[in-house]
This record gives sequence, structure tokens and C-alpha cells, in this order.
Amino acid sequence: MHIKRPKDFWAGLMFIGFGLFTVAWSLTHYQMGTAVRMGPGYFPVMLGGLLAVLGAAVLAESIMLRPAEGATPLQLPFNIVDLAVFIGVFAVLSALAKWSGIANDFAMLAGAAVVSVLAIVYRPEAKALVLISAACVAYGYLMKPLGLVAATLAVVFVSAFGGHEFKWKEVIILSVILIVFSVLVFVKGLTLPFPICPQFIEMCPIR
Repeated sequence: MHIKRPKDFWAGLMFIGFGLFTVAWSLTHYQMGTAVRMGPGYFPVMLGGLLAVLGAAVLAESIMLRPAEGATPLQLPFNIVDLAVFIGVFAVLSALAKWSGIANDFAMLAGAAVVSVLAIVYRPEAKALVLISAACVAYGYLMKPLGLVAATLAVVFVSAFGGHEFKWKEVIILSVILIVFSVLVFVKGLTLPFPICPQFIEMCPIR
């Protein structure tokens, strides 16, 4: 088996991983409901399943059963030491948060920020993989304290920074579109209990 397109291979694996994790988390923490009366876990399960299927398709497209001219051997953008360092960062920050009485959410956000900076400085070839993963972590942990709008801004900007080019105008337009879409579909349409504004804003202007 040979990897025809390494970037598609890693993107497919990442989609599958995030999709399956979303499905498993939603099934164990939220009620599914039915198609007529959707529970809080219904949409995340469907979305996670579709993401996993998409990842499987991308992964299959990147794999060649027989070697061919131009096929690129699979190369990891990081090594076992890098992985140990990344895990150690989260472990140390979680222990410090527990010892100091700070919420573990802040430890996860700080860990994602530290790992992102380390990847940008020392492993630029892994920047896209690390920053997209960090964006998903930021989205999950920022939703409750800062609301849907700020969490969406974070995931778009951090993910865009992981690409080869970062264009402010395109990123801002995409952020606005995703924020409007999320509010209209998730909050208004599906009536999911997502906070729109940060917790410290008592009267949210978006209702």
C-alpha cells in the first residue's frame, strides 16, 4: 500500500477521528431523540457520522494498493518525542489547574495554545494538523464561557492560520457567514441550548 497524496491521507484520518469522537461523546452525554423531536445529541451524531464518512472517502482516495510512479512514501510530520512533549504539556497544565483549583477548561485551552506555538516554531510542517486540532479544542471549550459567536470566530481564525495563506478579508467574511448560519440553524431552527453571547453579558443583543 502506498500513499498517493499524504495531505489527503492525514486529512481523512483527522476527519474520521473527530467524527467518531463526536458521535461517541454525543451518544454518551446527550439524548438522541428522533427525527421528529430531535434531542441535543441528534445533530452532533449525524454531523459526526457524515464527517467520518467524508474522512473515509478522502482517506480511500489517497491510498494506492499498488505502487505507481510519483507515489510519495508516507512521512509523519512529527516523531514520538514530539507526541510525548505534547501529551506532557496537557498533563502538566491539567495537574496545575487541579492543584490551583482552576477549571480544567482553561488548562485545555492553554495546552492547545502552547502546543500550537511549539508546532509553529519547531515543527512548521505539522502546523496545519496541530492548529486545526487546536481550533476544535478551542471551539469546544470556549462555547460555554464566551458563547457561540466567539467560539465560531476562534475556530475559523485559528484554522485559517494553519493554512498556507491567511487573508483577513476572506476569513472575516467566512466567520460572519458561519456565525449567521449557526445562529439561524442551531439556535433558532433546531432550538439547541447554545449560548450566543459570553456569560458576563447579561442582556445578549442577539436573541
